[in-house]
Amino acid sequence: MKKLLVVAKSLGGGGSEVALIEFLNHLDRSKYDVTLLLLDNDTEYSYRLKKEIKIEYIKFDNNFYRSLASMYALPGKIIKKIKLNKYLPIYNLLAEHSRMPSLPYYDIAIDFYGYGAFTTAFLALNVRARKKAVWLHDERMPWIRNVEQYFGNYDRIFGVSKAIKDTFNDMYPKYKEKSDVFYNVIDVKNVLKKSTEFYPEEFTRNVFNIVTVGRLTEQKGYDVSIKAARILKDKGIQFKWFAIGEGKDRQKLESLIRKLNLNNNFFLLGRRDNPYPYIKNCDLYVQFSRHEGYGLSVLEARILDKPIIVSNLVVFREQIKDRWNGLIANFDEDSLASSIEEMYVNYRLRNKIETNVLKENINFDDQMNKLDEI
Repeated sequence: MKKLLVVAKSLGGGGSEVALIEFLNHLDRSKYDVTLLLLDNDTEYSYRLKKEIKIEYIKFDNNFYRSLASMYALPGKIIKKIKLNKYLPIYNLLAEHSRMPSLPYYDIAIDFYGYGAFTTAFLALNVRARKKAVWLHDERMPWIRNVEQYFGNYDRIFGVSKAIKDTFNDMYPKYKEKSDVFYNVIDVKNVLKKSTEFYPEEFTRNVFNIVTVGRLTEQKGYDVSIKAARILKDKGIQFKWFAIGEGKDRQKLESLIRKLNLNNNFFLLGRRDNPYPYIKNCDLYVQFSRHEGYGLSVLEARILDKPIIVSNLVVFREQIKDRWNGLIANFDEDSLASSIEEMYVNYRLRNKIETNVLKENINFDDQMNKLDEI
């Protein structure tokens, strides 16, 4: 049995944490003795872990050094934001003042978080392992300069989409032989099972129900979606649009909803432990992001055989073929509203897309095999 260490920010927050949990749940426990090492003590999503996994935390000499590393503390956020480690060896200093709870030798060690955080430096400098790998989760990666000096310590650099891998290779051609794609995995049977647990009480059966899942942040493009909703309302389309997720832009988005008089059309439902019945029972799933790593929620909508509209991102084109299993719209409210209207009025198109989605065979055996090959 191989000893596997997975380093991550935490078990709470957003899409990368959900991807982490799905990855951990897919590990073959007959092959791997798994330890999860966290930077921050946030275990909000730990209940989603299906298997017994040892959870440890990076140890720091004192709280000052912890605050410089933490993604929940202002100093740590600033260091990452301004890419300070590129110019001053802050992470090297933190590595000298942090340590593993114990010092075993691992067969494989993974920095699953990436995102230019201290985790990448910690694993590179402080972890003893035969092979090391780092994950990249977003096609936009200004933060990567923060940790570029550590890539030489890694044997594999995985992007969760081909677009991420290609972007990385353009930036760092000398590491091209190390880079590969490792798509996010998901428990298909669990998604299907949980999608039948209830029918959303917020839905109205005689209107067009639209769903989007994602944090309330600029990245997810809710401002454009709300403006598109106003266009739909002006055209007399009977719809309700439900956003599932929480985030720092809630007040800003609530203000925009009020300003555009959409209180009865666009609803911020907040975080839901089980979003799948909303996706399963909606008429249309929309993911209109400014940038993404892969789009886990789009994958979930495909599993649940829904017609989908996405923004015109390279990463979404790895999942959606325009007018075959979804629609791809340019990133503006007019294009989005036009695509939604087409889905609303053109039942034949919507039925064709649903039929094609049903034909898709989604499984992840080939992805998990890549871990064995490291």
